[in-house]
Amino acid sequence: MSDQADEKPGPLSGIRVLDFTALLQGPLATQVLADLGADVVKLEKRKGEWMRQWGIFMARTHGETDAFLAFNRNKRSVEIDLRDADDRERILALVDRADVVVENFRPGVMDRAGLGYDALRERNPRIVYAAATGYGRTGPYVDRPGQDYLVQALTGAMWLTGRRDDPPFLFGAAIADQFTGLHLVIGILAALQHRNRTGEGQRVDVDLLSCMMAIQQQELTVFFNHGRALERPVENVGHPGITGPCGVYRTTDGYLLLSVCPCPVLGGILGVDWLAQYDTNEKMFEGRDEIYRRLAAHFATRPTVHWIELLSAHDVWCAPVQRHADLELDPQVAHKKLIWDVPYADSGLTYRTVGSPFTFSVSPARLRRGAPRSGQHTEAFRNNEIWRD
Repeated sequence: MSDQADEKPGPLSGIRVLDFTALLQGPLATQVLADLGADVVKLEKRKGEWMRQWGIFMARTHGETDAFLAFNRNKRSVEIDLRDADDRERILALVDRADVVVENFRPGVMDRAGLGYDALRERNPRIVYAAATGYGRTGPYVDRPGQDYLVQALTGAMWLTGRRDDPPFLFGAAIADQFTGLHLVIGILAALQHRNRTGEGQRVDVDLLSCMMAIQQQELTVFFNHGRALERPVENVGHPGITGPCGVYRTTDGYLLLSVCPCPVLGGILGVDWLAQYDTNEKMFEGRDEIYRRLAAHFATRPTVHWIELLSAHDVWCAPVQRHADLELDPQVAHKKLIWDVPYADSGLTYRTVGSPFTFSVSPARLRRGAPRSGQHTEAFRNNEIWRD
């Protein structure tokens, strides 16, 4: 894959981004910008950022952690030493020509390095400076480590999944990091639009705590207005605000997810007369555990495909509970080409990952370059050739 721009530039083509981020939420944000056409230069410490050394399952492809590969395509990599005066001058020269600077250090780190917002806007008043932290730039938690699991615990999110007597559960993916990363993208795009209108750059801040609360918008609104925590169901595995018949049901060969459906309607489809008594939302909520117990016995008598075909014929919201191996063979995933083969650096090798979820009619999100090896573009940086036009 060439470093040359694609013939069909993305919607952010021409936007130049200096990426100081590491680990997950920051690199996800800059990867989204890069997928949409922005020219992202990743500035890494010697031997690369942390995610090159650590990742889930300790899995590696082509010697690189899969965790790093997942969030760093379409970027260039430059190794820097912020204590080196020449490196700092080269970085500041890039700042003069950059549109966006993104970082996810603890508050104060960039300021102490002389690269904080106040210093950079003096050189480039149009700069959009975007920062993601654990808890914000001020307050009693400002010096605490901020990490996905920590804010899941702090915000009550771990009590939203499972049965009533289960211990608190962590979500199976880094939901706080990724939700915060997407908010960071939204903030950057909004700031760029403000700059387009006024010519004025600004600072954008998001944090894990705020975003993890925002993802619980419905649940916390119920709590704040009624003064009671949502209580998880005894039997049904699902949301604490769930009504019957929603839930995950075992079949003879797997599991079925049944979503929203009025109980009398479902009873008519299944030939189950007793469901007719639950004819209001209030009754379906109060009776959710009994509904689940009785339906569980019913669904356990046939394979998943039988129930999916029967329920889908009546437009009931349902789905098989798939594993990752099933997802890889899913016809809709194949149709949308959601799995990409991405080049790794200049090796001629590729790795497989999830592609961009965006679809544009004119300026598509595209694969323009693969994930870089650490420092792959340092020579161009040293020669002041990163952005030389």
